[in-house]
Amino acid sequence: MNKISIIPKPVYTQILSGSFDLMSIKGIVLKNGSAEERQIAELFQNLLEPVTVLSISEFIPADLSGVLDHIIISLDKNYEIPKEGYNLAMGEHHRIELKASSPSGLFYGFQTFRQLCSPELEKGELPENTRIQNCKIVDAPIFGYRGMHLDVSRHFFDIDFVKTYIDMIALHKMNVFHWHLTDDNGWRIEIKKYPELTEKSAWRVDRTHEPWREWSPIQPNDKSSYGGFYTQDEIRDVVQYAADRGIMVVPEIEMPGHTSEVFAAYPDLSCKGDTLPVNPGSYWPNEDIFCAGNDDVFTFLENVLGEVIELFPGPYIHIGGDEATKTNWESCPKCQKRITDESLKNEHELQSYFIKRIEKFIFSKNKKLVGWDEILEGGLAPSATVMSWRGMKGGIESAKAGHDVIMCPVSHCYFDYYQANPETSPEAIGGFTSLKKVYSFNPIPEELTKEESKFVLGAQGNLWTEYVQTPDRAQYRLLPRMTALSEVLWSGPGKHSYEDFYERLTHLEKRFDVLDWTHAPGSFVVTIQADQKGTGSAFRINLTSEKPGESIRFTLDESDPSIASPEFKASFSIDETSTVKAALFMDGKRTGKTSEKTIYFHKAIGKPVSYKVPHKQKYSGGGPLTLVDGLTGTTNYNDGYWQGWEGEDLDVVIDLGEPEFIENISLSFLESQRSWIFLPTEVKISFSMDGESFAGARSVALMDGENNGKANRIMATIETLNIPSRHLRIQAINRKTCPDWHEGAGGKAWIFADEIMVE
Repeated sequence: MNKISIIPKPVYTQILSGSFDLMSIKGIVLKNGSAEERQIAELFQNLLEPVTVLSISEFIPADLSGVLDHIIISLDKNYEIPKEGYNLAMGEHHRIELKASSPSGLFYGFQTFRQLCSPELEKGELPENTRIQNCKIVDAPIFGYRGMHLDVSRHFFDIDFVKTYIDMIALHKMNVFHWHLTDDNGWRIEIKKYPELTEKSAWRVDRTHEPWREWSPIQPNDKSSYGGFYTQDEIRDVVQYAADRGIMVVPEIEMPGHTSEVFAAYPDLSCKGDTLPVNPGSYWPNEDIFCAGNDDVFTFLENVLGEVIELFPGPYIHIGGDEATKTNWESCPKCQKRITDESLKNEHELQSYFIKRIEKFIFSKNKKLVGWDEILEGGLAPSATVMSWRGMKGGIESAKAGHDVIMCPVSHCYFDYYQANPETSPEAIGGFTSLKKVYSFNPIPEELTKEESKFVLGAQGNLWTEYVQTPDRAQYRLLPRMTALSEVLWSGPGKHSYEDFYERLTHLEKRFDVLDWTHAPGSFVVTIQADQKGTGSAFRINLTSEKPGESIRFTLDESDPSIASPEFKASFSIDETSTVKAALFMDGKRTGKTSEKTIYFHKAIGKPVSYKVPHKQKYSGGGPLTLVDGLTGTTNYNDGYWQGWEGEDLDVVIDLGEPEFIENISLSFLESQRSWIFLPTEVKISFSMDGESFAGARSVALMDGENNGKANRIMATIETLNIPSRHLRIQAINRKTCPDWHEGAGGKAWIFADEIMVE
């Protein structure tokens, strides 16, 4: 009974001898008789009701030595304990003592006590074992902002689930609920001054039986029947429910883009003035936007925000600010007049003007503006807080400028992405973010100094709900990834090993089961890591999985692994082109799909690559040698092996160091049309001895796959060249824009490449 499994793992735990029987508890004592102490005492009462009925007493003698077999709860702001920290002593002096300097600290101490108890208590049953290991725990979080986000516009979730979501946040000792209340697919909050927002903008034609990106056009007689909204009384109820659990609610009211649902009720607030239906599915590119040249827009938004501010007592109001396509502003006379009148340079500065004007109003109400990192465009509002989602770059820029930052990059914090094999998982929006990857997250970028790092308040996990229609699916997406994030934000990144975390997670998942919270089984994929000892030399192969302690078996002869294949015990070397196949085996049977990676040895391995057109920093693969490192990617564009070019050609020159006879050149590209990634229309290769004059160009055309088909990795090969050359120029021609049939028609198309093999 000496093992203690708590998530997030406490800062300090001391195991004491013996154990404490919950059945011996005689009552609960409030040391200072405060309402906050009583609130926590009632949580203990309710949890322990199957074991014993406990009374609450506000009387306590000066000498505690006689108070045995009681729970003592003590709140004192003068305790030398961090604001959200707590001390919990179990069994010492035959009692349980919980101390904190804040109500939230007491609440987190109770959550730890809860995890020390049998999960059976959660469903009101007397557990078989009522004893708890005696211990001392001293604990406090590293980050002050530990949040979870929920989008209720794409799919509406009722109050009961919203409260369950808050319960999930509370169990994980997180302290922010980011409530995404408005977006193109539905307005979800009652505004008394504008009743048509909930009469018209909260409802859309039901297309839930169709794939999100493939909904059929709205017909004239279609009725808007799918949706919903929260009354202001319901909002107050949720805010109080969260506050009782130490959780701040941050409302998000989108602007200036992601606002087409508003124009179903108030079309005059758009640039074009068209009455639009509320969209039942994917809406991209998002061109319908608030008219920045119309003062009525700001009157409307100030009235809306005025009511929102009254409902949410926390310091933050989130205004979105992301993905605001400015096409309509470019052709809108009112917007262009605003640019002229305000001496703005362009539409980016017009967005900055819009955000700053809204921030001034929010600031006048003693609130702080929060927005996605696009609010940096054109200049950041003076006191704004940035949520960095498009990677870490926006957060780095903001912190260096002295602005508060909340990190939530798509790479680690987007829980609408796949977490296991897409072929055997419920459909997701794309991407791949495993439990192990979430646990590896570090919210503090290495580019920041110690002083700049202080502006990183913390991080949050985001759940967008395009492919999340039900509470069960929402929990499946969240758990256990939010569990991993909660420990990163409470304990700090890298404080504990993933193996240690995973062992504790298996205990917490038993509690999820009792609470009837759906949690994903996770990924059974084996990760094949190949690291070079030196340029062009052998690779060191390491095999890992998300399931520590389970058997991994592998092959090098292109056969699929079986129970008879070698078991991976330690890393090994490869010095010639080889295909590694590996699979996880649990209980003697293969679990999940076989992983496969071919490690290529060719003439260009490790050779210098110069980029005539730079790739996007967001998709930089494994660094400057990505295209010649012998490693290829999967069909997941976020797997770290791909480099990407948006709307531009791939154009690189490889220096082989000395003349070589070139026989074959192969290039591999990703085709993932739903992610706006297309094959190049043509690949050109030319040759040079001096690196300046290129000749002998050869080319090959590539044919697109099925429209919006599954993601594919496609090879383009030019063979039997027999050309001497030292320098190779490789160009992959980008179609520049997405085709007319695509949802992003007219938007910039991407090219993704992972390896150029020269033989």
